[in-house]
Amino acid sequence: MPAVHELTVVMGDPGFAGSVPRGPRTSVLPLEAIEPIDVKRSGSHYFVFTPASGLEIVAQLVHAANSAHRLRALFVRADVECTWFLTMFERANLRTLRNTLVHTDPVVPQRVIRAWQVGAQDRLIADATVSDDRLLVRSCALESFDVSFSDIPALARLPESERAEFVIDEDGSYLHWEASDTHVGLETIRFAIDPAFRETALLSKLAFDQRFGRAVRAVRAEHGLRQSDVPGLSARQVSRIEAGSGTPRPATLRKMAAAHSMDVSEYLDRIAEAIAELPGE
Repeated sequence: MPAVHELTVVMGDPGFAGSVPRGPRTSVLPLEAIEPIDVKRSGSHYFVFTPASGLEIVAQLVHAANSAHRLRALFVRADVECTWFLTMFERANLRTLRNTLVHTDPVVPQRVIRAWQVGAQDRLIADATVSDDRLLVRSCALESFDVSFSDIPALARLPESERAEFVIDEDGSYLHWEASDTHVGLETIRFAIDPAFRETALLSKLAFDQRFGRAVRAVRAEHGLRQSDVPGLSARQVSRIEAGSGTPRPATLRKMAAAHSMDVSEYLDRIAEAIAELPGE
């Protein structure tokens, strides 16, 4: 299960107080209710809201939370011209932190906090943009990713004119290009640019394929079917699936389900049960 954290949202931008997602283990407090010394003793994760013009007011708290490694996001509302942003940080004696997120409306901060509330900050997308031939993505843990469109097959096929024409799913599960009905999640992006993640994902898929194959074999046996008893599939095809060659395509699943006198949904439910029943699972 994902780790669920104690969250403390410090509201140094009162106009946004009503926009913070409420949830279990989430406290929303005004700036004056927080003592910097308490931040270092607390086990909570801190999210600080402020307008750019108010950075000086939250600076002491931000320093304390960052020094204690408890600052997860500094949400800075862009209430000054972008050319003055560095001046605002300098005036507050703050450096721009990796987890600084500049915004103009509550949508992205809301997405970040909701992800942390369910422990999914490393798997969900906070924001994204396109720069030339590259897709820039930020996770809800505020980790940044930079990937070429050519590195992801589904994106490489997009015309240049459509690259920026995407929307972010409400909870950040994926980016969606409606014209081509293309969906890309953070896992796909990590797979394209992170060799270690790719190796782990491939090993995980191989292990799943092998479990899936064993479950297919177990369900076939309990129905008294031979590998050659699936109309439309050869015994060799069924043998390869049972050996862990990969999850079958929808058309193949329909044939396998029909051979067991089930629809696809029923068949997959039984396969899931069989996977859970496998020894050592």
